[in-house]
Amino acid sequence: MYVVDSFQSCNTDDQKLENESENQSTVKYPVTFHCGRCNTVWADSRGVCGEATCVDSLICLKVTQDVTIKDQLESRLEGPIAACSYNALQCSGCRAFIGVVLYSTPPNLSALRSLFLLKKDNMFCYILKSGQMVKASTLNFHTPKPLGESISELKELVQEMECNINHMSAITEDICKDATTSSLQ
Repeated sequence: MYVVDSFQSCNTDDQKLENESENQSTVKYPVTFHCGRCNTVWADSRGVCGEATCVDSLICLKVTQDVTIKDQLESRLEGPIAACSYNALQCSGCRAFIGVVLYSTPPNLSALRSLFLLKKDNMFCYILKSGQMVKASTLNFHTPKPLGESISELKELVQEMECNINHMSAITEDICKDATTSSLQ
């Protein structure tokens, strides 16, 4: 059985990675996520839904074939995923425990069910634009605005577009009336 709280941190001699942990930045460019031990690619930023800070994990819709989902359903009685049943995720390169897929959760974690939760503390991120490899813990993966806010904004835009269409229709009607009037004279 895997113990969720016992992760090995990323070991590196690169002082630059240590310094960057002090300056957290938000991810803006495409990123790939790698094992901190063996550099196996686990996922990329296209499949990231956000970050679950309560369990210090990235929330991913999909992962690469190099992430193995253990068959045995496990559960915890303590910690951030207490009262949850889950399948452990394992790196196929080094067999390290890298996260979980929650199946049964209390209501406060229900939004995370059936998603891949990859532990940030044993992960490196390769930023494609700059070619830099940084610790995942140095980056923020903010979730988008709640759907309700996006829908409200969309409704406002639709109303604005309807006003513009009505205005354009009125102008078009005026132009057609003027053209009809001038052709009759």
